[in-house]
Amino acid sequence: MHRVILGINCSGFHSSACLLDAQGRVQFAIAEERLSRQKQDKSFPRRAIQYCCEAAGLRVQEVTDVFVGWNPAAYLGQSGQTLADAFQNRGKLAQLTAQELAAMQGDAHHLGQTLLRAGGHQTRIHYVNHHHAHLANALVPSGFAEADFFVADGFGETTTGLIGTADAHGLHELAANRTPHSLGLFYAAFTEFLGFRPNSDEWKIMALAARGNPNTYYEQLRPLITVEGLHFELDLRYFEFFLFFTPRYFSPKLEALLGPAVAPGAELTQRDYDIVAAVQRITEEAVFELLNNLQAQTGRRRLVLGGGVLMNSVLNGKLRQHTRYAEVFIGGTPDDTGISVGSALYGRHFVLCEPRAAHPEASRHNFFGRAYAEAELEAELQRRKLRYERPASITAATAELLHQGQVLGWFQGASEFGQRALGHRSILADPTRPDMKARVNASIKYREAFRPFAPAVPAEHQHAYFELPEGETAYFMEKVFRLKPDAQRRLPAVTHDDGTGRLQTVLAADNGLFHELLLKFGQLSEVPVLLNTSFNLNGMPLVESPADALDCYLQSGLDALALGPFLLRK
Repeated sequence: MHRVILGINCSGFHSSACLLDAQGRVQFAIAEERLSRQKQDKSFPRRAIQYCCEAAGLRVQEVTDVFVGWNPAAYLGQSGQTLADAFQNRGKLAQLTAQELAAMQGDAHHLGQTLLRAGGHQTRIHYVNHHHAHLANALVPSGFAEADFFVADGFGETTTGLIGTADAHGLHELAANRTPHSLGLFYAAFTEFLGFRPNSDEWKIMALAARGNPNTYYEQLRPLITVEGLHFELDLRYFEFFLFFTPRYFSPKLEALLGPAVAPGAELTQRDYDIVAAVQRITEEAVFELLNNLQAQTGRRRLVLGGGVLMNSVLNGKLRQHTRYAEVFIGGTPDDTGISVGSALYGRHFVLCEPRAAHPEASRHNFFGRAYAEAELEAELQRRKLRYERPASITAATAELLHQGQVLGWFQGASEFGQRALGHRSILADPTRPDMKARVNASIKYREAFRPFAPAVPAEHQHAYFELPEGETAYFMEKVFRLKPDAQRRLPAVTHDDGTGRLQTVLAADNGLFHELLLKFGQLSEVPVLLNTSFNLNGMPLVESPADALDCYLQSGLDALALGPFLLRK
C-alpha cells in the first residue's frame, strides 16, 4: 500500500505542515504564517496543508496518514465537556466519548482516529508525543544510525524535555523532566523580566547577553537550577509561569533578588545586560552538565538535539567545546515549526515502521517550499506594471550592486522552512561597511539597533574567517562562533559585540546560486562573505511568494530586488 504521509503542528506555536515523499523524505513543508501573512500564526494549518498537497500534485483526500505533533491522550481523563455541549454540536460527540471512556478506564496513552469516505477511502489520524516529534526531527535528518538525544523546550504534554539514546534496536528514553521544571520557561521568565515577550523574544536577550558580565549576578542566580544526573530542577519560589492565575512568569521573590523588572519598551541598563549574561551562562552550564552525564552513561560520540532551547545559537556553538561529543546535529527547525516534519518522520519510522535509508546522509538544507517558475515571477511584475531588467548574470549584477553599498532583496528557488533565511529568501548587504548594520536595522528591518546579523560564507572559506573546530559546519545558521581577529576588523557589520557571529556555511552542491553570488562578491571585495538576514520587515513573516517579495521591497528601504533572473532597482 502506498502511503501519503502528512505531518502537522497545531499545538499553539508556529503552526505548520509537512508532506513526505514515497521514500520518506521531506517533499514540501511550510509554516502557516508564510501563507496567512500573520506572524506566529497559531491557527490550524489549513493553508499549509493545501499548499503542500497542491505543490505535490495531490488532493487532500489522497492523504492516508496524518501525524499530529501533540498527544491529547494525557488530557482525556479530565473532560470538561458535557453532554449538553455535544447536543449543541453533535460533532463534539467524538471528543466526549473518547474523554469519558478514557476517564472510566484510567490508563489511556494513545488515541487514533479514522476518517472514512465514500468508496472506502480512509485517512488515519495519529497523535505523536510532542517530544518524540522533536526527537525525530533531529535524529532522522542527522543520518546517524546511533546517537544520544537531548530535547528541551518550554513544555510538552506533561514533560519539558527528553534525554536518551538511539540505536538499531530503537529509542531508549533515559530521563524526562516533568513540568514545571523547564529550561525553556526558565529562559522565558527572564525574557519577560527584561521587558520582552516570553516564548517569542528569547533570541533578543540571547543577543543582549554579549553586552553583559556574567559574573555580576552569577552567584545569585546559579542556585535557581540544580542538576542531578540526567534531571534538573528549578527553584520554583522564583517563578510563576506554572500558575494560571498570575500574569507574570516570575515571582516577587525574583524582583527581591535582582531589583524591579524592566517595563516593556524601557531603555535597558548595564544591570540588565549583566543579568541576561548570567542567565545565558547558567543555561549553558546546565545543558553541558546534563550532556556530559549522558555521555558518561552511554559512551556514545554522536549527539542530536531538538526543542526550542536549541534555537539558542550561542549555546549550540559551544557544544563540542564543552562536551565529549565528536559529532553534533541540530538541524534547521528545532523549535515548534519543525514539529510537523518531526511528527511525520516519527510516524513513518516508529509508528508505521517503514525502513530508513541504508546509508542516509545528514540533511544540509531545508528548502522545502515550492519553486516559482520564471513565468510566474514575470507575470507578477507585469501585473504591477513595474520596470525591471534581465541581466546576463543575476549573480554578477547583484554582486556589483552589493559592492557599491546597496542593500538587496534576494528571492530565488524554493523557500526555506523555518525562521532563518539561508539564501533563498534573504536580504543581503556588504558586511565590510561599518555603518551597514545600523542602516539595515533602521531603514529596512525597522528593529532594535543591538540585534546582530549573520555572515554567510562559502564552506571552503569559513575557516579563514572563523575559529572553528575541525569538521564543524553551520548549514542552518544554527551556531555562533568567534571570528578571527582580522575577520572582526574586516567584517564589522556581522561581528557582534563580543567578537562572534552566527555562521551560515554555504555549500555549492545544495545552495549553488547563493554560493556563486558569494564568490562573485569576493572577486570584487576580496571577502567572499555577505550579511544575510531574513527577507521580511520587523513583525512580518518571511516572504513566500513573488507578491510577498514585491510588497516587502516596495514598503522598505531596499535599494534593489533580485527576483529569480529579474532585477528591479529604485
